[in-house]
Amino acid sequence: MTNNRPYLHRLHYQITSEDCTALRDCLSTRGEALYARSVHTMFFNSYRDRVPVNNVDGLLTAGHANPQFSLHYYDGDPTYVILERREDELRTSAMVAEAECRALLLGETDWLMDRHDPLLQEFHESLTERMLLPQMLLTYRQEVYTAAGLNLCVTLNTDIRASLQHMDFLDPQLLERDTEGQNGKILMEVSYSDHIPDSVLCLLEETAPRRRLLHSAKAERR
Repeated sequence: MTNNRPYLHRLHYQITSEDCTALRDCLSTRGEALYARSVHTMFFNSYRDRVPVNNVDGLLTAGHANPQFSLHYYDGDPTYVILERREDELRTSAMVAEAECRALLLGETDWLMDRHDPLLQEFHESLTERMLLPQMLLTYRQEVYTAAGLNLCVTLNTDIRASLQHMDFLDPQLLERDTEGQNGKILMEVSYSDHIPDSVLCLLEETAPRRRLLHSAKAERR
């Protein structure tokens, strides 16, 4: 499954909890909430390029020289896990059953080739040739808002917490224990195609004046 994101531009900010509350209140009244969900994510990377534990912002925002692979499930239900391949702004994904994911966590990878899925086969090749390893787990709450008539959306990722206990990935309760006491970060993403309307810029200035730009990206047309 390929997802060519409809938005050509993406801006990533870190914001304060106070600004997040003010922005959420305004978006809830002026815009439309597409969905809100809890997210559990595990990133893979080569041991040569491992990211420090405190670099949570970079995992969610920055581009990578090589395709980046990650596993996701939502709302605490690991029955089906999504394997995602990200290269710049192009993302492709495949569904993985919980039993297959548990086998992967135990180092069993032959099933990736047995599935005859090009993405799973590429992931198997990357695990062996690039020596990918589980890098970091992130848990967070994600809210996505849009506005009528605007090709633009605002995403709030709140209470972002990190763990290195990759064997706990499929157990939300253990992840909760692993990240207990962390002061979860808050990130905002503004995605748009042509430009950000003045009304949205004014809204950001009014509700999130302390936002700090972390990363900006422009998707390639394909």
